[in-house]
Amino acid sequence: MNTTHTAALAVHPRGEFFFADIAGINLATDLHSAWDDVHAAYLDHKVLCFHDQALSARQFHELGERFGKVEPHTVTMYHHEEFAGITVLSNRTELGRPKGIRDAGSHWHSDYSYKPVPANVTLLYAIEVPEEGGDTMFIDLAAAYRALPEDTKQRLDGLQALHHYRHTKDRDHPEGRWRILDEAQRRATPEVVHPVVRTHPETGAKSIYVFPGLSSGVRRVVGMDDAASDALLASLFEHCTAQRFQYRHKWRAGDLLLWDNRCTMHHATTDVLPADQHRTIYRINTMGSRPV
Repeated sequence: MNTTHTAALAVHPRGEFFFADIAGINLATDLHSAWDDVHAAYLDHKVLCFHDQALSARQFHELGERFGKVEPHTVTMYHHEEFAGITVLSNRTELGRPKGIRDAGSHWHSDYSYKPVPANVTLLYAIEVPEEGGDTMFIDLAAAYRALPEDTKQRLDGLQALHHYRHTKDRDHPEGRWRILDEAQRRATPEVVHPVVRTHPETGAKSIYVFPGLSSGVRRVVGMDDAASDALLASLFEHCTAQRFQYRHKWRAGDLLLWDNRCTMHHATTDVLPADQHRTIYRINTMGSRPV
């Protein structure tokens, strides 16, 4: 992959279709002057990694606000003590209670796809990472759509899917935690309908927009019986999760990752992280727009 340079930063593509490391910028001090280049790289590469950053919680929150309105996570108990828009992800225990969400998103999903207005960008900032494990995987759903046969694209045109937060047919799955939501959180996450293929509001590119993960909670394709819906979704999930569309990121302390939920999905691996391997990360989501 070729490195491209702008006035402010160098972009190093890593994956076959997407993902890039960004060099030449300190996000705590240089973002204002480099914002146009950062945003262009975000649209071009979908997932960006900035190494060796040193941000306060306030600076991290302000970075999130550059991408839109910061939207606090539905589960409130792990909000940052100063900034509700920051969620703490951690497998540490402090004073007898979890420091953060221990196992967040260990399945393929796109953030807030269960809401009427899903997320635009997600930002993760690594406070501490283990020597091994805790990686995050990504899939380029625009590339996956482009690779579909033309007759499949025509079949998907106009289809919609019903999403419901934490819905899963596997009630015994360790992350099938509908029961952890209180009544207010359940009311805040009713069923929603989104297109099976969405069009990116800034680039115009089409992406598959259904996910096999638990928090995504895709119940069925609207207008299909259960058997037909299950078969179609299973075929799409098998196609999307092919290795050729994936990129796996190994974390370093000080890494800041941000990605476009409108055309990617991601998968944490903290469900298999040993308890003595500590990982603490701050997360921000910003509000996007209704999928069309």
